[in-house]
Amino acid sequence: MLEGRNFSIYTDQKPLIYAFKQNPNKCSPRQLRHLDLISQYSTDIRHVQGSQNIVADALSRIEVDSITKSPILNFKEFARAQKDDSDIQKFLLNDASSLQLELKPCQTSNCNLLCDTSTGVPRPFVPTSFRKLIFDHLHNLAHPGIAASTKLISARYVWPGMKYQIKQWVRCCESCQRSKIQRHTKTPLGTFSLPDARFTHIHIDIVGPLPPSEGQNYLLTIIDRFSRWPEAIPNPDKRAKTICRAIFDTWISHFGCPSVVTSDQGSQLRSSMFVEFTRMLGTQKIKTTPYHPISNGIVERFHRHLKSAIKAHENEKWSELIPIILLGIRTAVKEDLQSSCSELVYGTTLRLPYDMIDVTDIPPCDIEFITDLRHRMQQLNPVATSAHCTDRFYIHPALKSSSHIFLRVDRVQPPLRQPYTGPHKVLCRTDKTITVDINGRKTTVSLDRVKPAHLLPETVLSPPPVIKNLKSTDVHTSKNDEPPTYVTRSGRRVHFPKKLTTYIT
Repeated sequence: MLEGRNFSIYTDQKPLIYAFKQNPNKCSPRQLRHLDLISQYSTDIRHVQGSQNIVADALSRIEVDSITKSPILNFKEFARAQKDDSDIQKFLLNDASSLQLELKPCQTSNCNLLCDTSTGVPRPFVPTSFRKLIFDHLHNLAHPGIAASTKLISARYVWPGMKYQIKQWVRCCESCQRSKIQRHTKTPLGTFSLPDARFTHIHIDIVGPLPPSEGQNYLLTIIDRFSRWPEAIPNPDKRAKTICRAIFDTWISHFGCPSVVTSDQGSQLRSSMFVEFTRMLGTQKIKTTPYHPISNGIVERFHRHLKSAIKAHENEKWSELIPIILLGIRTAVKEDLQSSCSELVYGTTLRLPYDMIDVTDIPPCDIEFITDLRHRMQQLNPVATSAHCTDRFYIHPALKSSSHIFLRVDRVQPPLRQPYTGPHKVLCRTDKTITVDINGRKTTVSLDRVKPAHLLPETVLSPPPVIKNLKSTDVHTSKNDEPPTYVTRSGRRVHFPKKLTTYIT
């Protein structure tokens, strides 16, 4: 549009005018690049005062229609509404009322307001149409709780049933619900169905990034749900291709293809390559809900044991320690199983360094040993994982029927960010999860991350009303008014935006 044409640039920045006239040796390389780009179009730069540069100011200002204003309390309309309010007329006719209503002059306007003087301090009687407005003005100062808001408002105003209404409005304040942290939801631990055999259900996860050790930065961890047999595989990266190769070479080649794989929602574990990898193996893929590692607790507990063992060795080359640490974990007796992982896998204990006496009693005939081993393995029964959680469970009763919820943000956030988002519409719910609509996307999250949303019946989840500037409406009096068009030398018609109609002559 501008290239190859002669035009002038008007600006209120005087330094830019003399930029092409000064010695180029005084400019930095960045300034020279900027001036070179401008000179490719035009060097005719002229100065205009800032007060006269209204077209550029209009482009850099927000539109008038996007400005929102909080309504202002009009005392004259307040007094007029008191005369027409039915609640006030009932109190004036009721002699048994504890309120002492009298007309008091308003300090900021020439009008009289009907006030209650029973407490010694005049309190205006608020008509129905002004009650929510009064609450918003006082509550939005610091967003206090129910008791503090009730005392704050009742000390200055009065109306029938104000305590109940204030309680409902405070509970339904969306800003308070997004910003205040109350008692978190704590649901009972869910249970997996017991596996039918060894190596049919495995849990996988990725640890890292860790300090580099011999070119390795990550650990792929795998654990069998039946035997608790663990595996930790060092990897240089966490790409889906690397993860699939490590699982196949280390686990599947030894124990076969699992029937079920449980993992978190890591990007490499949700990639198309990993999904195709599990489909090729005939394995069902189960993923946990976001920011809820308890769902994959058996492997997370293994991480705790593994990391503490690495720290205890005090060796920076952690990749060299993985085999010896795994040997110790596999031979340790687990309380819930009353046996070690190696006994459930091999039918016998593993010989460790410094074992002085060989306690294994192997029959002299191989056939007898195989028969006995097969018989013992067939008698193995799966044992459910033990729960060591002692926290008290808490589920808000409203979560069973609430139409909207607030979702806790568990990721690391900058300071002064609201800890909750929402309200989000509830689509369906189970005992452990809830499916909500987040920005048009169907998302399933854990109940431990949500709290019920209290909304007013008349609440509409839409942008706030727009207050238009009265001065700007004088210009656009008719919808048929169109901004003038400009015809260039080549005959092209230029149409300017309507918001610039005032400034184009």
